[in-house]
Amino acid sequence: MDRSELRGWIEDALARHERDCLERGEDVTGSTVAEIIDAVWGRLPLEVRRATTRTDVQASLTMLTVRRGLGVRTGASHRAALEGDDPHHRGL
Repeated sequence: MDRSELRGWIEDALARHERDCLERGEDVTGSTVAEIIDAVWGRLPLEVRRATTRTDVQASLTMLTVRRGLGVRTGASHRAALEGDDPHHRGL
C-alpha cells in the first residue's frame, strides 16, 4: 500500500476517533500515544490492516502530527523553511 493512500485512511480513522471521543464527552488531548495508535488501528478496514503494519501506522501518525504542528505556524519563515527557500534552514 502506498504511503499517501495509507495516510488518507489514517487521517479518516483519526478523525473518527476524535469525533467519537467528543461525542462521549472525553478529552482527546489526554490520550496516550498507545491509545491513539490502538484506536486508529481498530478503525482501519481489515484490508488496510492486512496490507500494512502497526509500525507503519505509528510512523504515518507521527508525520501527520508533525505536519499539523508545522501547519499551525503561519509565519513566512516557517513556510520558506519547509519549501527550502530560507537560507537559514538550507541543508537541514
